[in-house]
Amino acid sequence: MSDQQPPWGPPPPENPDGQQPPANPYGQQPPANPYGQPGAPYGQPARDPERRPGTVTAAGIVTIVLSGLSFLLYAVVALLTLVARDDMIDAIEDELTADQRDAFSGDDLATFITAIVVVFAVWCLIALVLAIFAMRRSNVARILLVVSSAVTALVSLLGIASGVSAVTLIGGVAVIVLLFTGGANEWYSRRRQQPELPLGTTQPWG
Repeated sequence: MSDQQPPWGPPPPENPDGQQPPANPYGQQPPANPYGQPGAPYGQPARDPERRPGTVTAAGIVTIVLSGLSFLLYAVVALLTLVARDDMIDAIEDELTADQRDAFSGDDLATFITAIVVVFAVWCLIALVLAIFAMRRSNVARILLVVSSAVTALVSLLGIASGVSAVTLIGGVAVIVLLFTGGANEWYSRRRQQPELPLGTTQPWG
């Protein structure tokens, strides 16, 4: 009977060593996010906010490829119009009626065609340069490239019957969509929000 606790005495300790067990049997609480960055999916590292989105890269590649091929085509046509100018003038005048010859000559039309081809060739080079600067995070180049792509799509609609026009139409629309999706807006806006660096320094992304 002497080994029994009286009913009015204090209850026996739950731990014979006099210590309360820890809340976590492993002795530590796991971090809320194992990678230390909020918003990252469990088991996957967070996306680098300074990394160029894949959609911007895709838009640049599409523009460079289509603009480069178009430039080569227009350059060849311009060269042919200069080399075979006399033959082209004769072919144009054969198609003109008497009234049309009074308004303009075959030489005028040949000059006009050559000028148009040269303008398109220069346009292709400008679009190629804009694509490079857009991929280097220039928002001005991005907007100008969108305008160029929109004009390309509109011009392609005029000759939609041909397969080449269909390709440039699809490419122009694709570039516009890619430059505004997949985190492109946030990537360009973050560049505008960053403070200007002192002279002689460069941005860490090049």
